[in-house]
Amino acid sequence: MSLACAFVTSSVLAADQPAKQLTCCEQAAQKGKECTHKCCVAAHRDGKSCEKCNPAKQDAASLKKPATSKK
Repeated sequence: MSLACAFVTSSVLAADQPAKQLTCCEQAAQKGKECTHKCCVAAHRDGKSCEKCNPAKQDAASLKKPATSKK
């Protein structure tokens, strides 16, 4: 009985957790824009991820620009 009670309790607690919060860069990307934070703009200009706003490099996907072909 206690095992079933523990399972139900853990399921309820897991459902109450908030969804993952998006970083400033992810929010801007959803809107089809670039992030305007000074720290992010400087990092993106160098092709890097802003470690302050994106500690897990969540914005790395948006940094990959399509290669331009040179003719």
